[in-house]
Amino acid sequence: MPDRPDPGRQARPVPAAAVDRRAGDIEREPGRTELPATPDVTGAASQASVPKPSAAKGEGPDTGNAAKGEGPHTDKKAAEHFRTRWGPGDPAVKHLKDIRTVGGYLRIYTDLPEEADNSKNALTLCERGLDYLREQGVTDPVVFVQAEFGENGNPILANILGPADTTCRVTHPDTD
Repeated sequence: MPDRPDPGRQARPVPAAAVDRRAGDIEREPGRTELPATPDVTGAASQASVPKPSAAKGEGPDTGNAAKGEGPHTDKKAAEHFRTRWGPGDPAVKHLKDIRTVGGYLRIYTDLPEEADNSKNALTLCERGLDYLREQGVTDPVVFVQAEFGENGNPILANILGPADTTCRVTHPDTD
């Protein structure tokens, strides 16, 4: 028979502070209204944002090791390439949050909104990712530049889908 609470024993009350907490709340230092700045893969500090309620834990790129600006899945060689070649002051690199090689594909995560598909910064990051892969000797390069995490995950803003793909522009099918 499963353990049952002793009927003569009363449950402990839950502190009011615990009841007031909601999913997604973040502890802040007393007196602070903003979240602390955390470095991205370029080493530049960026203002952290409060997680969106739709973002489940573990989704989207994580910030990982704040001291280095690299997460556990970051392609360290690619991150170093972007960091040293263009630096944190570059307009496109300012949007770079993480770079990963997943299944042979280079994924460049940004803080760009979903609406920034085919934007100058997204296309620049894609072209630079393609150059990086070519320098590494990759014969069938695949690059995805991805938007910030939102309701649709990390949407693709620019991509190269292999040697036959000649532009980083994302194409959309006709909606007859």
